[in-house]
Amino acid sequence: MIFTLPTVLSVFRLIAGPIGALMLWAAFMSETNDEATRWWSYALAFFIAGGVSDFLDGWIARRFNQVSAFGALIDPIADKVFVASFLIAMGIWTGLMIASYAIAAIIARDVIITLVRFSRLNKESVPLAVSMAAKFKTTFEMGAIGWYFALAILPGGNQPWALEVWIWMLWLAAALSLYTGLTYLWAIRKTSTG
Repeated sequence: MIFTLPTVLSVFRLIAGPIGALMLWAAFMSETNDEATRWWSYALAFFIAGGVSDFLDGWIARRFNQVSAFGALIDPIADKVFVASFLIAMGIWTGLMIASYAIAAIIARDVIITLVRFSRLNKESVPLAVSMAAKFKTTFEMGAIGWYFALAILPGGNQPWALEVWIWMLWLAAALSLYTGLTYLWAIRKTSTG
């Protein structure tokens, strides 16, 4: 069965990322503080709901034996679209090349791995499991997005150090992206060559 609660949560996340990023962009483009705050709050709500759905879909699938091939395929794609949507909006708005390079590295890795996953759909009976390092990568990405949201409300959030923390988080996520991408490709190479 394709439509289980875990897959519905993954599909929600697939949609929530772009919608949340559009709301974040609307906050950036707002002419008044009240309007910006309203859009920022909506974007944050979509981010929190998507983050919670990321935790819940896997837990529910395992707990209630609703693991499916479709769920194993759509969950990592939903994660990538969700994260990329917010990171693109944040990267464009800040205009910082150093942040843009990290975001580009994260997204490039995700596109490559997704294309490799699709190319192997009929070649493997069970897709390679998501590694613990990949889960840490996603945690750093979500943390970077959450930190960016927090900058609007934290005392000193507009200080250079606060933005530097965000950039460091992005680069840690980019480094983990490179590492997990290479280990995933290595694991596929090993299973392909026997």
